[in-house]
Amino acid sequence: MLKKYIHIRYLCVLCFSFLSVTLLSTGCSADNEEVVQSEVSITFSTGSSGFAWDDSGGLLNVNAPQNHSWTLDIDFPDEEEEEINVWCRASVYGGTGDKNVWLELDNNLGQEQRTATVSVNLEATSHTVQLQLVQKGQSPTSGGSHRLPPDITALELPKIVDTAWLLYYSNGDFSLEYAPTKKHSKWVAWKLHRGYFGSSGRTDAWQWDPDIPPQYRPARQDFSGYDRGHICPSADRTLSREMNAETFMYSNMTPQIANLNQQTWASVETRERNWASGSDTLYICAGGTILKESDISHYTAASSMPVPKYNFKVILRKKAVTGTYDAIGFWFENRYYGRTVNASDVKTVSQIEALTGINFFYNLPQAIQDEVKNQFNPSAWGIPN
Repeated sequence: MLKKYIHIRYLCVLCFSFLSVTLLSTGCSADNEEVVQSEVSITFSTGSSGFAWDDSGGLLNVNAPQNHSWTLDIDFPDEEEEEINVWCRASVYGGTGDKNVWLELDNNLGQEQRTATVSVNLEATSHTVQLQLVQKGQSPTSGGSHRLPPDITALELPKIVDTAWLLYYSNGDFSLEYAPTKKHSKWVAWKLHRGYFGSSGRTDAWQWDPDIPPQYRPARQDFSGYDRGHICPSADRTLSREMNAETFMYSNMTPQIANLNQQTWASVETRERNWASGSDTLYICAGGTILKESDISHYTAASSMPVPKYNFKVILRKKAVTGTYDAIGFWFENRYYGRTVNASDVKTVSQIEALTGINFFYNLPQAIQDEVKNQFNPSAWGIPN
């Protein structure tokens, strides 16, 4: 599994700093000096100061006076308030006296170091101690991408155009072709069946793609006034927290009008998961239009990233019972719709190919391509008129 290649590159350095520790002291003199003791202390035990991070964690040891209650908080000082990535979680957030608390820690998928501040407050006396955890980012690799290239025979992949200014690779069990000079993906492709659904939930692990050099990344300000619209949806990858976190890389984002992202586009995504929740398999390719100047709304002021005029999606479905294929395409302007998807948004795959210049599902046998690419049957997919 691809993530095994990633795990070995996550090293964590744990820095323990005890801040604001209030000490008890009673009357003392030269003749009778009493020992100064802390009201509450905390330590974090991992067995090593640096080690491979594998979605595990370590024990936080809270030492407090017997029968004294305390509470625990975890803050992320380096994160922006509206997009906090909760990468460290405690098994309990309060207790009495001495207690071991398990801290679960996610992999750091980015290259930047991140910190978490663990605070324990002794409620009886309002004494607080703090412990800072510092997790190193991913080490850059000297041999290029640490990820594997996609399997170019996969049904979900469109035909790869061999041009020097594009690169492609796999992450989070999805693939994409990235245009470095435009700081936006040409397309993102993934397979979907119920085996990708789990209990990880939404991680909100917003991060830069570590395989894209900083000069080819968009700026956060490029998305000002737009939603950071997932191309491969977060909810399509909930088998593990790591897999879900990778969908929050900016290489998997396109600037979308909020209503389109949250209502119309989202209604297609919900239908995809319903179609895949049985035993059928979907092969999906989607993106925003960036290849033709006429399909670009404008370029952002922050880093000249194109804002697509249109968003496209094509879906190939293999039916488990019959082993047959059918397909559908969707085409949306990047605008307010005020409704969910309907048949007016549906096109054939051939029509989407003509609009985008991308050759979809080219790994199918030619006879099946000719059939499925020209299908127009919204009712077969439960799309209302």
